[in-house]
Amino acid sequence: MSRSAILSPRRLLSMCIIVVLSLMAISAQEDERRLWDTEFLKKRSASKSATQRKTTAYRRATPKNQSIDEKAQGEMMGITVWRLRQAATTDNKDSRLLLQDEEGGEAVEWTPERVEAETVFTAGDRVRLSIETPRDGYLYVIDREQYADGTLSEPYLIFPTLRIRGGNNAVKAGKVIELPDKSVFRLKPLRPDYRGEVLTLLVTAEPIADLKVEPGIIKLDARQVEQWEKQWMVPVERFELVGGAGKAYTKAEKEAGLEGARLLTQEDELPQTLYRVIAKPGSPILISLPLRIGK
Repeated sequence: MSRSAILSPRRLLSMCIIVVLSLMAISAQEDERRLWDTEFLKKRSASKSATQRKTTAYRRATPKNQSIDEKAQGEMMGITVWRLRQAATTDNKDSRLLLQDEEGGEAVEWTPERVEAETVFTAGDRVRLSIETPRDGYLYVIDREQYADGTLSEPYLIFPTLRIRGGNNAVKAGKVIELPDKSVFRLKPLRPDYRGEVLTLLVTAEPIADLKVEPGIIKLDARQVEQWEKQWMVPVERFELVGGAGKAYTKAEKEAGLEGARLLTQEDELPQTLYRVIAKPGSPILISLPLRIGK
């Protein structure tokens, strides 16, 4: 055999690396295609126009060793966290929102931009949430502050309240719920060891009994919330929209979220973050969403 026909160890290693990377790319493409094609988009209606659907891909953000069985029957919950910045004159008019802080004050024009769920915010940042549930039901959002030692504050029910949608927390699969509706959440430290907020999103088939909706936020029993988490917390995988972070609000998202005038279709922008949950039919869905700030 000639020397030219013998592969050197270095060349053999290079070929092996190329093969492995190719197989990984194919596997990732299959995973991405299966993800948004079969589990989330079917919750949205097809567009009546002839608009071609955008090419979209998600990357798995959950470590492989924490992944759940791909063959298990799962549901996709879509969440987009928007970080708001003051609008510039060069911003598209459809991307701007006239909102005021939860504390009140003069309304300011803001431009919401997508961020990934693991984004580290700065104290004082203003955020909004867009939520798409995989099933009809009732949405509850609980907020707790998180501190440097990992402890949490008392839990508060921030949705539903009578100030948002008149207290109506009914949700439908494929319909966006945007919170808060006419204002913003502000990540405002009240203690030196403040490290952000932990939001608990809960979707139930029926309204929670004995939970009365008030004009403002309601302090909940911490033991009750812990019981809900213990009873309803399920395996979750998180996926992030590739290239989505930093994109500004679109006209369709504004009409669907803030104004509630339309339903998003399969041709519209997809959520920035998808959570794949494994929950029994009829059983509540419970997701934890940390909003962390830097030191």
